[in-house]
Amino acid sequence: PQPSPDDAGPKQAPRVVAIIARNQVVELWHIYLERTDQRERDLNLPKEIETRVVNGQRERSVVYRRQRDQQDWGHFVIRRYQATRMLPWTPSLGLAMLIPGTLLAAGSANQGIMQVPLSLLILQSALITVGSLLALGSGWRIITQRLRAADGVPLESLGVSSRALGFHSNVVASEPSPPGYRTGRFKGLLQVEAPISEWETLEELTSEVRWR
Repeated sequence: PQPSPDDAGPKQAPRVVAIIARNQVVELWHIYLERTDQRERDLNLPKEIETRVVNGQRERSVVYRRQRDQQDWGHFVIRRYQATRMLPWTPSLGLAMLIPGTLLAAGSANQGIMQVPLSLLILQSALITVGSLLALGSGWRIITQRLRAADGVPLESLGVSSRALGFHSNVVASEPSPPGYRTGRFKGLLQVEAPISEWETLEELTSEVRWR
């Protein structure tokens, strides 16, 4: 059975990431940090050659170096939701003001401007002006939203394989997610591990120096 979204993962506030395929927001991911741990690695550093002169004889030694690093990793729980587009209210409000204003203006033109009360002229001018601004503003937000949706990072940067999830090319993750979308149908749960910090050097070890 598919896990319930209410039982999946901890309850802290999630990171909300939009998954964009072919310039369309197709999913919204809620990413929760469940726990952290530390990983270590040992690196062999480039060896160093040291030289000295003793009693007229030149001696050298090879110094072998090793480095121990540490990095913080997080175990993440990802809830996948279908992205649902929210209809903006500003275009509807803009039309609701623009249409009556236009009709009033047409009626005033038929009667003659000199015969129309001043209050009616002010009202129709205000309706047309505000309605036009709301319509233009909503159109500009749609354009800028599409431009922002084109930006993002590869899905693999979240520790997830795009092909394993059924995505193909041109899939990116965008954070923050573009406005105007809400979570829809719950699509499943992922658990991934990914680094949350850079490697930090704990110590550097050198071998015993021997001259010859």
